[in-house]
Amino acid sequence: MTAATISIIIISHNEARDIEACLRSVSWADEIVVVDSGSTDGTRDIAANWTDKVHEVSWKGFGPQKNHALDLATKDWVLSLDCDERVSDELREELTTTLPSTDCAAFLIPFRSSYCGRFMRFGEWSGERKLRLFRREAGRFDDVPVHERIRMEGRIGRLRGRILHYSVRTRSEMHEKSRRYAQLGAEAAFKSGKRATRASAAGRGAWAFTRSFLLKGGLLDGWKGLTLSIDVASATYQRHAHLARMCKAAGSPH
Repeated sequence: MTAATISIIIISHNEARDIEACLRSVSWADEIVVVDSGSTDGTRDIAANWTDKVHEVSWKGFGPQKNHALDLATKDWVLSLDCDERVSDELREELTTTLPSTDCAAFLIPFRSSYCGRFMRFGEWSGERKLRLFRREAGRFDDVPVHERIRMEGRIGRLRGRILHYSVRTRSEMHEKSRRYAQLGAEAAFKSGKRATRASAAGRGAWAFTRSFLLKGGLLDGWKGLTLSIDVASATYQRHAHLARMCKAAGSPH
């Protein structure tokens, strides 16, 4: 049985706080490709301690940046990571035993996400699985402004080993990220023909809280489960409120 080779691809911008731990967690990989978009905090120097494939590329958007990294990868499989993510030991071992004999073209990987210093077991972030691992020739990232996806050909399997996501350390960091992504998400939704009103934005926010706190059991995570559900609801409301304002400015029908 021939061993399967793996390329790790990472895009970065001012990620000195996180990137070393990310790179350490994949130091076993056959290849690590980092595409940086003009960091000024030493990110590239840190990355250069772990790989000789560090490239500086002007920012083009999440999907295009990742496709640039993908084009530089040379191994059989590609695992796409963000700088605040880590590959668990269990996932590493599973890749070693699974990839050489699989007929899948890609895999969904379970995530365990941290909120304000604690990994959440329930609520909106529980049960997340993301497509991050794929045969190099079988996938490509789309070019949406935020939450880009891998477009695939072939069968998609599931793994058990987790990616650990150190998402936000403080609520202020969560709020800043939510504000930034809300605008990008609203712009993408508007371009795709989606519409919203102030009333529908409020309804979406209320539903997001109900789903996270009650239906997905966020209350079982205690106080942090409550605050995460509130923050998720706020982010959802902001995104749809932005969309509603864009619709009103454009004179779109309700």
